[in-house]
Amino acid sequence: MKNINMKTMKQQEGAALAVGLIFLVIITLIGYTGMKSTMLQEKMAAGLHNRSLANAGAHSALREGEKFLYNLVDNTNGVKATGTPNGDLFNIYSMYQRVGDPTSGENVFAQAFKTNDWSTVNGTQTAKNYTTITEEGAALKVQPEYIIQHLRSTNVIPGVFGGSSTSGGTHEFGDNGAGSGGGGGGGGTGNVQDTYLITAKSRSGDGNSFAISQTVYTVVSSSSPTN
Repeated sequence: MKNINMKTMKQQEGAALAVGLIFLVIITLIGYTGMKSTMLQEKMAAGLHNRSLANAGAHSALREGEKFLYNLVDNTNGVKATGTPNGDLFNIYSMYQRVGDPTSGENVFAQAFKTNDWSTVNGTQTAKNYTTITEEGAALKVQPEYIIQHLRSTNVIPGVFGGSSTSGGTHEFGDNGAGSGGGGGGGGTGNVQDTYLITAKSRSGDGNSFAISQTVYTVVSSSSPTN
């Protein structure tokens, strides 16, 4: 007859339970870590998507600002569209608080615009509504806006291209007001090159991401256009 040590069997059963619990804890930690990693990736993807939406909205506003300047000069046959401190001329603001005086500091209206604050009324909203979902893409929290500042005016030699833009575009307008994307100068007794700074801002769909973009836009027009 074989004797069985009951005490040893009970000790073995307790050890198996402890090992099983340890493995269960390890598996739980691995699963929790994997879940946190997945959640973090989803948040990063959502953040990147919102940032992309905000950037797209800002660039859309930039294009509208460029289009506004092009049409303004084209339709008026080369109007002298310089900026003012309060933007009362075509909603174009001066670069400095006092026109042509860098010591006066940047225009206060432009400074207020370049913040994540949509309560200011200094900017111009895009004509197209980007706050509703369409077939073209997702909606933004608020309408993108842009503001235009006049940097400088420069007299250039007739028939000679007077400058270029670091971003955006350069357009020339001759005697008939027809625009071109660069090349030879316009007619008249001389050309004037006006350079503008366009600043645009936009929020993402959830409103948490904020983007601001700038471009320099140059217009070369005849200083004495004829109809």
